[in-house]
Amino acid sequence: MVDTHPLAKTAAARLADCRRQKADVELDIRESYFFTKPRLSRTIRSGQAPARKVEAGAEELSTGIGTEVNEDFATEIINAFMPPHFDWCKSTAGIGVPDELWEQVKDKAEADDGEVFKGLRASNFDAELATALIPDAGIGTIALWIDDMQAHEPITVQHVPLRELEINIGPFGTVDDRFIVRFVRRRNLDSVVPGVRIPEQVAKKKDDAWIEVSWGFWRDWKRPVEMVWQHVILVDKIVVHDEQYAGEGSCPLIVGRFSPDSLHAFGNGPTIDSLPILRVIDAIAAATQDRIDIAISPPFGYPDDGTMNFDGGLRAGMAYPMRPGSGDIQELYFKGDPNLGYYTLADLERAVKRKHFADYPEQPGKTPPTATQWLDEMIKSQRRIGTPGQKFWREVPVEVFLRYRYILAARGVIEPLSVDGRMVSIRPYNPAAKAQEQQEVQIATRVLDIAKGYFPMTSQAAIDEMATIKNLQEKLGDKLVVFRDPEEVKALVQQMLSQVGEATGAPE
Repeated sequence: MVDTHPLAKTAAARLADCRRQKADVELDIRESYFFTKPRLSRTIRSGQAPARKVEAGAEELSTGIGTEVNEDFATEIINAFMPPHFDWCKSTAGIGVPDELWEQVKDKAEADDGEVFKGLRASNFDAELATALIPDAGIGTIALWIDDMQAHEPITVQHVPLRELEINIGPFGTVDDRFIVRFVRRRNLDSVVPGVRIPEQVAKKKDDAWIEVSWGFWRDWKRPVEMVWQHVILVDKIVVHDEQYAGEGSCPLIVGRFSPDSLHAFGNGPTIDSLPILRVIDAIAAATQDRIDIAISPPFGYPDDGTMNFDGGLRAGMAYPMRPGSGDIQELYFKGDPNLGYYTLADLERAVKRKHFADYPEQPGKTPPTATQWLDEMIKSQRRIGTPGQKFWREVPVEVFLRYRYILAARGVIEPLSVDGRMVSIRPYNPAAKAQEQQEVQIATRVLDIAKGYFPMTSQAAIDEMATIKNLQEKLGDKLVVFRDPEEVKALVQQMLSQVGEATGAPE
C-alpha cells in the first residue's frame, strides 16, 4: 500500500536522518551498555524488534565498576539539578518585562510554580527519572515522555530507552527531529494508539505479530517566531495521524544531553569518555580472576611416559604428564606479580570515578539534610559538574518545568499572567545558580559590620534597616521569615523606646 499522506515522505526522510545519527555512535552506546547494563547491549536499533536471547559466544563482563559509577553519576545529577525535596526551577520576568510590571504578578507566578511542583510530585516523575538516568545519563542522552493521559489523574511520565529513541540536530545545533519507534503486538495496538485509524493490512495481521509504531515530532520553522511542533503517528510506516502543538512545553517528548556538541545529536557522557579505561580495567580484572583460580587450585605434574606441552596454557586443577625422571608430583604455577594488577586497577578505577564526578568523600551521619543543606549540596554538585551540565539543565529541568506548566494551564489549574490585559512573559531560572550569588550577602554583611563598628550613629540614621533585611532575605532565598506591616513595626519600635526611657529615666 502506498502512503498518500502529505507528511509521509517528510516523516520517512526525517526518521532515516535520525537513524543515520545513531549509526555514528551505535558501537559506543552498545559498549557503554556492556559495561553498565549488559542486557541492554544486545541491540539499540529501532528498526528491528528487540532481541530476546543472548548471542552465542557473547563476551562476559569481569568488572562491576561501570555499574557502580553510573549509579553514582545519576545520583549526582539528581542532587545537582532535580532533587526530590527542592523546587529546582523558578519563574522570573521574561525579557523586556519592566520591574514594576513584574512586581504586580510576582506573587501569582510564585503560586503557579508551587502548583507545578505539586503536580510534579503527585506524578511518577521522580521514579521515572531515576529509571531514565541509569545508565543513559552516563552515556550522555536521556528521553522522557510526559503526557496528560487522563484528566483529573496524575500526569504520566515514561522513560524512553535509547533503543526506541531516534533524534537529529536542527538548524541551530539543538535537538529538533525526535521519534519514538516501538514494536508492539497486534493485540495491544488499539491500546497503544487509541482512537487512531488502523490501516487495513495491519488490522488483518495475527494477534502475536509485531507492529512498528512511531511517534514523530519536529519544529515547524515556517513559523520561527512561534513555538510550533508538528506531530505524526506512523503504524508500519504509514501515517495514521497528524496534528500541531503550539507553545512552550507543548512537545511531550523531552530529550536531554550531557556534554553535547553542535554537530551530533547524541551527547558525550562520562561513560563513553571512560571506555578506553573501562576496557583496560576489564582486562586486568579478568586476568586477576584467572590468576586467583590457578592460585587456589594450581595445576600439577606427574611422572609419565609423555612429554609436557604448554601450548594450550595451564588450567586450574589440571594434571599434566612429565618425562620420566622429572621427579615426583609437583605444583605447576608460573607466578606473576599480583600487586602490579591490584594497584594498577585501583588507579584506573579512581580515574573512572573522577570522570563520573563520584570521587568525593561522603558525609557521615544518617540525619536527613535540611533545606539549607540541600541548597549547599546542589551548589557543590553543580560546581563540580560545571560546563558539561549547562546544556543538560536547559534541555531537561527547564523543559520538564515548562511541560508541567503547559499541561496544568491546559487543565485550567494555572491562569496566564496578565496585567490590564497585557500578557507578562516568564523565564525559568535555576535557584541554585542564583544561590551562588551568596557572596554578595557576605560582602553586604561585612559592610554592615564595618559601618556599625566605626560609625554607629551615622549608620543607624543612614541605613534603611527593613529594606536591607528584605534584600538579604531575597538573596538567601528564604521564605519562612515573615515581616510585620511597616506601620506596626514603627509602633512597636516607639513602644520599646518608650519602655527603655521609663526604665532609665531618660526624657521621652
